[in-house]
Amino acid sequence: MADERDKPGFAPLPAGRRLAQEAETLLSSTADAAPHSFAVGSVIGQKYRLTRFLGQGGMGTVWVAEQTDLGVPVAVKVMHRHVAAQGEYVERFRREARAALLLSHPNVVRVLDFGQHEETFYIVMEFIAGKALDEWLAEHSGLPPIAEVVPICVGVLDALEAAHRHGIVHRDLKPENVILSEDAQGRRVAKVVDFGLAHVEDPTKVAPTLTRKDMVAGTPAYMSPEQSRSLAVGPSTDLYAFGCLLTELLQGRPPFEAPSPIETISQHLFLPPPPLERPEGAEPVPPLLERLRLELLAKHPHQRPADAATARARLLEAVDPQKSSQRLPSRKGEVAAGERDARVPEWNVSAPAEPAPQVRGERVTLVGASDSLLRDPTLAAGLAAHGFRVVSADTIGEAPGTDAWVCDVGSDVELAASELARPHGAVPVLIAVSGLDTVRMRRLIEAGAADVIAHPITPDVLAKKLRRLLRRR
Repeated sequence: MADERDKPGFAPLPAGRRLAQEAETLLSSTADAAPHSFAVGSVIGQKYRLTRFLGQGGMGTVWVAEQTDLGVPVAVKVMHRHVAAQGEYVERFRREARAALLLSHPNVVRVLDFGQHEETFYIVMEFIAGKALDEWLAEHSGLPPIAEVVPICVGVLDALEAAHRHGIVHRDLKPENVILSEDAQGRRVAKVVDFGLAHVEDPTKVAPTLTRKDMVAGTPAYMSPEQSRSLAVGPSTDLYAFGCLLTELLQGRPPFEAPSPIETISQHLFLPPPPLERPEGAEPVPPLLERLRLELLAKHPHQRPADAATARARLLEAVDPQKSSQRLPSRKGEVAAGERDARVPEWNVSAPAEPAPQVRGERVTLVGASDSLLRDPTLAAGLAAHGFRVVSADTIGEAPGTDAWVCDVGSDVELAASELARPHGAVPVLIAVSGLDTVRMRRLIEAGAADVIAHPITPDVLAKKLRRLLRRR
């Protein structure tokens, strides 16, 4: 597939708008996927007769089939013909087969065959009589018991450990990609499927991943901050997704939800993981399990558990009453200060050590044109994460009840001066300007700006400026 950046006249979008555009394109629903072009009775690859349609996604359709020579039931995923015409997606489909073929593990669905049929491609997998984890959750009238959640989580972590050991990062772990079945003894088994977005470390290739450096791919509700930023992914990326999955098992929904993909991504990037919300009278979640969940959702990869095996061990420890009591004595006085500090999630420990702001809940209005950097939704989400109520306006004075205005004027100092001339009473105005120098700063301060900030604007720097202004006021 041609890179858009190679086309004449291409101009890069601002980071936030580009992220929003690509997220809406890559992460949208697959409801508009083309109808499948096969029917019951069709024979794929001259040896797999389709017997039942299971469903479809953006890449292809999934069928129950019969291996004609042996009469063995299998599952066949057939790529949409219009997708098969694009080389990048064929390689992604092939990668899914290769990633699964590398794995032989009871918690990973086995791939049995891969081939080409007419103008498309297919993958043959073991047929699993079961249901996806999201369906299983939907069937519960309430939340599932923790005793049922733990074995499912252990199975998923075992699958991730096996994948990571082979240099494979799934990158799209979610309830739909976990199938629950039963083994010969009637025990529930969780199997991870769909390695279509997998990153496979291949030392023989210069570029082992199909995803461009400035592109995001995955499912927003389960994407780690580094994956959302299209940075390098690793095993810790899957552990973050597992933290989202664990949250959904414990409260019925993932940690972050929003009306659009870009808003969900912004929450992953900037908001701390919210506390669990369980209905009144629900089974209490062991403290060590909640601590593990928060560490899995840490913003930085190095702050999460070291690997899937470590997460598995801590999960089992968290639900073992004896081990849990040893780690969490009943009285704080029994715990040494250093040990007590160690119980705080690392994402919180490593936060900047500054006094708690006194401006929580203050309303800030961002003023700028439609192409202003302040219109980047990630900036608003970042300010919200710092405790500010954020609204937007086109000019100063449009939002009564504002505690502070932030006005983006690009490089137009005269525009800033005209905005500052608007009535704004004692409410401080912070001007954001590009190409800032001493002369411009002096001109803006003389015009009435309470402070000046230069581009690029980041939420943490802007939040500090605003706290300082509001405390001074």
